[in-house]
Amino acid sequence: MSSETATLARFVGSLDFENIPRDVIERTQLLIMDHIGIALRARHAADLNESMCSALNGLGFTGGSASVIGDPQNYAPPAAAFYNGNLAHSLDFDDTHARGSIHPSAPILPAAFAAAELAGANGRALITGIIAGYETQIRISMALNPSEHYQQGFHPTATCGVFGAAAAVSSILNLSPEKVERAFGLCGSQAAGSMQFLVDGSWNKPFHTGYAAMSGLIAATLAQQGFVGAKEAL
Repeated sequence: MSSETATLARFVGSLDFENIPRDVIERTQLLIMDHIGIALRARHAADLNESMCSALNGLGFTGGSASVIGDPQNYAPPAAAFYNGNLAHSLDFDDTHARGSIHPSAPILPAAFAAAELAGANGRALITGIIAGYETQIRISMALNPSEHYQQGFHPTATCGVFGAAAAVSSILNLSPEKVERAFGLCGSQAAGSMQFLVDGSWNKPFHTGYAAMSGLIAATLAQQGFVGAKEAL
């Protein structure tokens, strides 16, 4: 019997744009536009921008090949995913899946955008990857029972988001199911997100989605290049 991880990896590795229902594609296009609009506003309104720009400049992450929404300069792909993920969740207007109790787009789309720029992928590949990410992240969150997850002190958007981000990138990079499974294995060591931000209103909440986006991108790229992650991460 296949493990849950292998089953999900096969789904991600075999998802084809031609087999996706038209209404799902159209809904995804709307979600993309919604995400970009929120991130664009956040680039000019979120409190975190000054420290984020200073930190990424100081770390040498500017001048790369990937875009941050609303920013005139380019960044290294992991940094762009990280920054865009922070922007997407900083105003807390991003999309919500009620049963999963998560914000799917904030970790998934920034990772997908960075991967698409990195790989020179077309719009069909981007949309397919995003859908793979949504299916992955939402199904994991529903399976773990989000209310219990919250009670244990974890933020499902963060802990599940890294898997969604990796699924999106894996699809865009056209990874085999075996390599998707390896990417998920690396995600299992990066799935994190403490609810402690509720105590003092800190900026950890948008940090969670940015970190998940960046970590998913790194996990899938490592798997693409042959790095072996643990099996059965789920």
